[in-house]
Amino acid sequence: MDKISKYDRYLYSMLWVAEHFFGSNKKIKKLREDLSESISQKIPNELGGLGENGEKHIPVPVIEGMNIEEFIKNYRKKSLPVVLKNAATSWPFYKKWNPEFFAEKYPDDPVILFDAAIESKDLAYTDGKKTKTVSLSEFVESMNKGGKDYARLLPILDQHPELLKDLDMDWLMSAANNDAREVKHQLFMGGARTSTQMHCAIGSNLFIQIHGRKQWWIYSNKISPLLEPVVDRSVFFRSQANGEKPEGSFKKADGWTVILEPGDVLYNPPFFWHQARSIDTNIGVGFRWFSLAAILKISPAQLLMTVTASNPSVREAKKVNQNFAKVYAELLERESRKSKEL
Repeated sequence: MDKISKYDRYLYSMLWVAEHFFGSNKKIKKLREDLSESISQKIPNELGGLGENGEKHIPVPVIEGMNIEEFIKNYRKKSLPVVLKNAATSWPFYKKWNPEFFAEKYPDDPVILFDAAIESKDLAYTDGKKTKTVSLSEFVESMNKGGKDYARLLPILDQHPELLKDLDMDWLMSAANNDAREVKHQLFMGGARTSTQMHCAIGSNLFIQIHGRKQWWIYSNKISPLLEPVVDRSVFFRSQANGEKPEGSFKKADGWTVILEPGDVLYNPPFFWHQARSIDTNIGVGFRWFSLAAILKISPAQLLMTVTASNPSVREAKKVNQNFAKVYAELLERESRKSKEL
């Protein structure tokens, strides 16, 4: 995971931050792109790779059960991903949560849908818009009929806190060291083959696989120069790189992969790049928190870019109670309006 020198990572971060603040400066953008190519050329080509597409993935480490001490010592404190296998199989949700449960209990809850899939980044809904809102019951009905939409970042657990009783909140808070700030619970639901493109963000994440299976591809923040992130002053960081079928410089990036099954809990550290694809109709919940120590350890540069974001700003995100489905949807709509103006 340390194919790129500290100096090159530092220099890349400085240019990344500069482009964040002076995004219209073509010279800075060219310098960052040239540095990315130079870094790639320093990494020797390795024949074969580990996957059929030349990708270099190893399995995410696995520890059995709910061993908080081992998790904290060997993974959270070291900023490494890990799967706590079957950690949540005894929690109440395990035998009751499925798409129909949510559709029947909260049929009128709004679901904001937006396109962030790997394949269909240019999807438009009605009138050229990149987002739409449907009821939860409508979404589940469409999903069961083979619909390709993926409901991301739903704040349903924060809006209906009675659902938190079906999770082991004491265990989750202990795993987050009990000093987690601004904890958010986000629900994800989609049919088979739905996906999310490569991205990362500031929060630590314990992702609980609730229903069905989902495959993840994860990359250390250290290989950011090989992903050539989109620079758009957003509170999210995105890349066009594809862990399933890496191309160009990205083929030189090491990463992890794992297929989560119901009851598994995955830890993804702050600013670690990841993408995911549903294998079956599935539900998952992200338990996210903000740990300044972990954030500063991994990327002070991305912390600075996050707190100075304007597309939208952190303040704007808080105005909608950090409903990140709304935040992300607004980002895509801004992109759509901007492209029409050009």
